[in-house]
Amino acid sequence: MKIQTKQYRKATGFTLIEMIGVLAVMAILAALLIPKVFEAINNSRINNAAVSYNTVKTALTDHYAKFGSLVSSNGTTIIPGVGESLVFDKVLLMEGFLDKPFRVKIGDGTGNHIEIVPGLATNVVSTTINAAYDLDSAGVANDAGPVGAAVVQAVITGVTENDAKDLNDRLDGTTLGSALGTDDTKGRVKYAATTPTTVYIYVTHR
Repeated sequence: MKIQTKQYRKATGFTLIEMIGVLAVMAILAALLIPKVFEAINNSRINNAAVSYNTVKTALTDHYAKFGSLVSSNGTTIIPGVGESLVFDKVLLMEGFLDKPFRVKIGDGTGNHIEIVPGLATNVVSTTINAAYDLDSAGVANDAGPVGAAVVQAVITGVTENDAKDLNDRLDGTTLGSALGTDDTKGRVKYAATTPTTVYIYVTHR
């Protein structure tokens, strides 16, 4: 006669102490990784703006090489500050030098564009809203003059001051930047110390 015996398996699982330990390790890892993730996301947005700017710069070089002027397109004269000059990225798009209008991943995206505006006298001081640029940070001259020149600039609207500073540091370096809370009028990137702010980036002039 065969006797059957019941075999009981010992219940297994995590104890409360083990669970607390695992959760503590996960919390520490999250605290270390989450800031890095957000930093990487922000860096990618700034990189996108810098790459878009450099793409426009290349397109303008091609445009100038073909037409011999910034203010001429297929035999049509473009007047700085008027009409097509205020949406010049669309002109470059129609010419085939850009594959899409100027767009970046910072700002509100409502007023981003490339424009050609009239140059100012070389003694005009650079401000956050005019077409004068203190490119060498000497503070005594408009390096994008003289009167009669055509100045090409990128305009990005609705930008936070932090993003504007990060973009400045990427394109101009920290030496041509200003501290947060201070208007930046040096170098290629200009913006007022407000949030949101409009960023103006010098591209070229002729």
